[in-house]
Amino acid sequence: MAIGDYLRAFRRFWWLVLVATLIGAGAGYGYTLFTTPEYQSTARLFVTTQSGTSVGDAYQNNLFSQERVVSYAGLATSEQVAARAVDQLKMPISPEALRGKITATPLPKTVLLDVSVTDPDPGLAQTYANAVADQLVQLVSELETSRRGGTPAAGAILLDDANYPTETAGMSLLTTVGLGAAAGLVLGLLLAALLAALDPRLRARESVDAIAPAKTLGNLVADKRRPDVPVANLAAGGLAAERLRELRTNLQFARTPGGRRPQVIAVTSPSRGDGRSTTAIDLAATFAESGRRVLLVEGDLVNPTLTTTLGLTDAERTRAEQRGLGTVLAGDHDVASAVIANPGGAAFALLPAGPSPASRRQLWGDESAGHLVDDLRAGWDYVVVDTPPLTTVSDGAAVAALGDGALVLARIGHTKTKPLRAALTVLETAGAALLGTVVTCEPGHERELSKQPSGDGNPVVAPRAEDARPARGGAARPNGNGGNGNAGNPGIGNAGTNGAVDAPTEAIDQTGAHRMSGAKREGR
Repeated sequence: MAIGDYLRAFRRFWWLVLVATLIGAGAGYGYTLFTTPEYQSTARLFVTTQSGTSVGDAYQNNLFSQERVVSYAGLATSEQVAARAVDQLKMPISPEALRGKITATPLPKTVLLDVSVTDPDPGLAQTYANAVADQLVQLVSELETSRRGGTPAAGAILLDDANYPTETAGMSLLTTVGLGAAAGLVLGLLLAALLAALDPRLRARESVDAIAPAKTLGNLVADKRRPDVPVANLAAGGLAAERLRELRTNLQFARTPGGRRPQVIAVTSPSRGDGRSTTAIDLAATFAESGRRVLLVEGDLVNPTLTTTLGLTDAERTRAEQRGLGTVLAGDHDVASAVIANPGGAAFALLPAGPSPASRRQLWGDESAGHLVDDLRAGWDYVVVDTPPLTTVSDGAAVAALGDGALVLARIGHTKTKPLRAALTVLETAGAALLGTVVTCEPGHERELSKQPSGDGNPVVAPRAEDARPARGGAARPNGNGGNGNAGNPGIGNAGTNGAVDAPTEAIDQTGAHRMSGAKREGR
């Protein structure tokens, strides 16, 4: 995981980090509250040796005293000193218990030794410390005196009697709570990083870029304020609409491996719920907004939803149930009779899935499928195909291979890493071009979502009947029938098929262009 991944994990699991910090602070407070306070009393000893007459002797004696301080510290915590102190005090405490209360600390680079005793009673702590110091002085005198008698080679002198402690020993309440909070914070950060590492779902567009060989062409934001309408209201403006337009621009400037502008675009994804249908509808509407003749194809013959989503009239719905892509591929109907012009008032045409065919896979593998795609490319400026997920049905890869390439969607917080890799492998195996990836449902800021764009946006609605003109090539072109020839958005039929988008000075190849964004809908 990169630093950015950790930062996103901490931002995502901020509540976990906060809870862990509060629990740590509470644990520190509870420890202080329920722990018996103890007091520490300290007596200080001075270690001496026999003095010499020269400066060299004095220096050697000082080093000897410093070495003796360490030895005397060990004696202070010995069982013999504790037993002698208990005998001196005549108090109800065992030598083992008193020994556990004693600490001896030599002061660095000095001949001073601090002997401390800790006890819940400050008075007893002082009494015990004085007794231990007295007995240590006596024991040192006995050990340093030769058996033949004479002056001890070294000794310990009680420099300061034990004090009466007024403050508890150990850390203060503030320090304990602070350390507990710090420990909880570290634990919370570790848990957040662990959960993020174990989460297989994609959480940012950078994760998609790290997996996909092609760049991200679009970054569609999640707009919770969007009303429950089938087609994005591009005229309303805002960040969501601008991101859709940026996706359209990137596709217009993209190029297939053969060097041509992509016209037949398969919109697919690794799994269901990634927003394919919603993105396909919005992409078709965005292309239509720019004055192009657009055909939206319901390529998911397994689970078609476009006819329901677009809100067709009863007559259109009846027609969609009788004829569509399946019957066209089977040779039962021609394209002109199956295409629905301006479904639900949209500015693009729709080729519904139609009745479910008996052998769906054979239809896409038949030679007629290739002819159909070529005819659609010749009759429309853009053909957007809503396909099933790549990891469950092979139709998406077949459409992408027959057409100009595929847009692979990855929904933030939903699409998983493994299925995305598998979907890209399916496309590669089928020999389909990957135009780029599109990140969907990225969280958008409320202020950005409501911001009006600088450019003008026209509502993407069907033209008036009196303004309708037959679309060039029309829907009837594949089979030469004239019926329903205005299905290709007649109000904007003056756009040239080949001259719809001027070639850029420096074409962007099929790996994509810039990162963009658009709107959230609960797509398949």
